[in-house]
Amino acid sequence: MEITIKISAPEAVPCAALLLMVPPVTGPNAGRPLNLPLPARYLPAVQQRCQSGDFRGRADEINWLYPEEAPAQRLLLAGYGWRDGEAEEPKSVPHLQQVIANAVAACRKLSVPELCVPVAGGLADQFGMRQAGQLISEAAILANYRFTKYKSKPAGNDQPLRSLTLVIENAAAKAELEAGVKRGGLLAAWTAFARDLQNLPANALTPELFAQMAQMKAAESGLSCRVFDENMIRELRMGALLGVAQGSSNPPRFLVLETRGPDDTDTIVLIGKGITFDSGGLSIKSAESMEKMKYDMSGAAAALAAACCLAQLPERPHLVCLLPLAENMPSGHALRPGDVLTACNGKTIEVADTDAEGRLILAEALAYAGRFKPRAVIDLATLTGAVFAALGEVAAGLISNDSELAGRIKQAAALTGERVWELPLYSEYLRNLESEIADIRNYPAKKVGAGASHGAAFLSAFVNGYAWAHLDIAAVAVQQRNTPLCPSTATGWGVRLLVQMCSEWQAERQSAARR
Repeated sequence: MEITIKISAPEAVPCAALLLMVPPVTGPNAGRPLNLPLPARYLPAVQQRCQSGDFRGRADEINWLYPEEAPAQRLLLAGYGWRDGEAEEPKSVPHLQQVIANAVAACRKLSVPELCVPVAGGLADQFGMRQAGQLISEAAILANYRFTKYKSKPAGNDQPLRSLTLVIENAAAKAELEAGVKRGGLLAAWTAFARDLQNLPANALTPELFAQMAQMKAAESGLSCRVFDENMIRELRMGALLGVAQGSSNPPRFLVLETRGPDDTDTIVLIGKGITFDSGGLSIKSAESMEKMKYDMSGAAAALAAACCLAQLPERPHLVCLLPLAENMPSGHALRPGDVLTACNGKTIEVADTDAEGRLILAEALAYAGRFKPRAVIDLATLTGAVFAALGEVAAGLISNDSELAGRIKQAAALTGERVWELPLYSEYLRNLESEIADIRNYPAKKVGAGASHGAAFLSAFVNGYAWAHLDIAAVAVQQRNTPLCPSTATGWGVRLLVQMCSEWQAERQSAARR
């Protein structure tokens, strides 16, 4: 999709569709779009539609108007109001991006090739030109996303939006808007890349093929990328990673990607769980549970995409990305319940459940991360079904040993719409993982609940001397129904949050250094 900026009075721009974001029809601003002081030629038609009750300005409402003798062939009214149960008019990032996504979906449905979005009035006042440009371009690209690699024929009734034009009257604001559009396009492109990786079938994304893809994207982004094969992993004494992979004919890989910041800066490590297919191993899953286990590498996809995106930004930290990659399969060589593995830090693990494999490979990465003396480590993983029971598809579970790091993640979540909710890490959870024969079990011996916190407690045993946060994304990496902003089972969740958090942290440090 081509995104351009045009300096003009919006009502004078010839276009296939002109987007008007309309707040609720009650109150003094009834029928007056947020993003444009409505020209006189359009005002009667819009107000009539609102006053008739055909359009109320609520969230997710879409209405088409066809003005006579106007440069715009269509007016697209999009509700910028609240949903049922919400008390007041929303002014948040998710609401704006939802409006844009709804508009893109409406255009695709009617095969409208072009959408013009005026950036003026309350919209510009509310977000500013730079943020508005970022949010609009980001949402439009993500809403336009489709995964069609394996489709032999294109869908006839779902044509992509080909052109998005942002219209402003003040030429002095163009540079700010352009900067926002560029950043939004970059974030959306890497989120789409993460979705692409997630959507690939497991036979097209083995650990080796994932590593090859990571090498290619790292080279494009300016990241270094070291790939450790099975023999090199053995030299690192990563017994837990080798143990998970030993049942598969596809050998594991361990990836270390790195980019230096523009100056001497604190190190941030991102870790992504990369189980390219999870059968459960000998603790085998049901057919229904196994069907979507190609998505068990979603954490690795998000971490890789975020690292590549950050490497292309001026406010990048010294960043390391660690990706343990393996398949978890049953065979005569597979890991057995009761086996004991030794991680690279020497800690021994009793494997109570071979389907709790993600924490085993993450443990190796967390232990390995210590050699970089990081300021912070964040891991992303589709770790537990329990987080879905706790939070549903609404938010990821956040567990951290550092309140400042947790606070930064929450702030980034609010700014990106990728929501998190903090869960506890009580000492009792770690005690429930005590083993009679090894240093730790990978799963509690009894049914004690709190599955998400127990998974994080296991990981915490491999954290040594650094601030750490764990994001359990099992409920948000994959969605059960498509939405306008994410018309795909795979969401690419976490890319925008990680980029926002890391870049803002580094920008603060750069600003302090200049004082």
